[in-house]
Amino acid sequence: MDQEFLRQIPHKIDSAIRLVSFNVNGIKTLFNYHPWNTFNQDLNLLFNCLHGDIITLQELKVTQASLGDIKNIAHLNNFRSFISIPKTRKGYSGVGVFVRVPTSSHLESVAHALTVVKAEEGISGYLSSPSKNGCCYRDLPDDESIGGYPEDLQQELGLNLDCEGRCVVVELACNTVIFSVYCPANSMATEEGEVFRLEFLTNLFTRAKNLHAKGKHVVVMGDINVSLDLIDNAEGIQDRLGQDLIKLRPTGKVFETVNFEECIKFKSSKPSRSLLNKYVLPTIDVNVDKTLNLDISHPNQFLHDTTRLVQNRRMNMYTVWNTLKDNRRANIGSRIDLILSTKFLSTKIDQADIWPFILGSDHCPVFTDFKVDDEWNIKLELPTIPKNNFEAKYFYKLTKPQDIFAMFTSKRKSNTVVESEQLISNKESGTVQGESKSSSESLSESSSIPSQTNADESIKITKKRKLQYISRKAKKPTVDQQPINNFFLPKT
Repeated sequence: MDQEFLRQIPHKIDSAIRLVSFNVNGIKTLFNYHPWNTFNQDLNLLFNCLHGDIITLQELKVTQASLGDIKNIAHLNNFRSFISIPKTRKGYSGVGVFVRVPTSSHLESVAHALTVVKAEEGISGYLSSPSKNGCCYRDLPDDESIGGYPEDLQQELGLNLDCEGRCVVVELACNTVIFSVYCPANSMATEEGEVFRLEFLTNLFTRAKNLHAKGKHVVVMGDINVSLDLIDNAEGIQDRLGQDLIKLRPTGKVFETVNFEECIKFKSSKPSRSLLNKYVLPTIDVNVDKTLNLDISHPNQFLHDTTRLVQNRRMNMYTVWNTLKDNRRANIGSRIDLILSTKFLSTKIDQADIWPFILGSDHCPVFTDFKVDDEWNIKLELPTIPKNNFEAKYFYKLTKPQDIFAMFTSKRKSNTVVESEQLISNKESGTVQGESKSSSESLSESSSIPSQTNADESIKITKKRKLQYISRKAKKPTVDQQPINNFFLPKT
């Protein structure tokens, strides 16, 4: 293990839950990078090294057939897995949510905050629920669905938005809903691609806002594929420098003050960027000049950029780079991987940052720690939670792989061992009778096993007894043996 690498990952306080988002750009290639190449493809170990509690991955790039090739992905020791893969364009996109299984070592409030009560696939609610014989999520009773579905979204469009495996939604027992998303990028710059992108973003944030209006705490996290501000986009800065529209300054606050007008204009420079900024509250630290018609407030804004709330106007903070141009080395990138939260959660942030030192993709992870305190008003008595059929091990029918080594080294217990185990069991339960000695009691004496010896010691001792081989072949009748010469003596 690379200790220097681990020291760069901050620990979290016991009363917090850590959310981590990482676009892995192909989960099968993640373990080709240092230090993950020393992890024996163990996602559980990777997540634990990040001190993560809720980890969302984007661009898994797997099919249903190849999902089982990812070691224990549905049977991690410490995490529950919820995964959406494309119904079309197989091997493309795909997102996963991995939630830590609470244990007795967790604070009760934290354990509650890590308990998944509901989980769904997609943003529209039109995909079939695995629990109700083909009934779609939005037609389930209110106590069985997460809700908040956009009312004006038609079924055909909704199914089209959700056919590429771009969203998983989980609801936690702390009245919180997590959206894990891989938003469309329209990298081919087509008109059809831009329409799809805007529809996806519109319905995603509409549903999140509907849930917030119902009193839910909401987190939207993942690869949003849109940068909010000019300081989040190195290419945008370079273009404007080339046109002499802006002046480069050492800090973000000074940069945005000096280049105020261009920074505000950038927020609406593309339809997708304008749409995102209509839902995310601005963090830009400048006064809005009304005479320039550059007011950046909007009535729909309800989400907070958790990274910016902690890191303020820090410059050169990017989460994705063009690796074909080796832009990561020069740190010419953009910040498009975000963790957005509603107001209540934004007041509970303990830490938030990006991790550009973590390799494995053209993206880097981002994280936010939320403190779970008394203001969450968590009822410590958990409700009865039924089996969730969208959990990956059930949804994709992924069985836990057998340990091949154990299969070849395991031995059947001998009758002697079975009898000794039974003897210990009987003695511990007080069922051994005191009449004549049973075969088990005789065995106990012959093996010199004290009455209080535990089962493991008993087995160990009885295994050391030497077994005598007794042939089962029928014995031939014995006859008087005569010297062979007798058969050749002359008859008298």
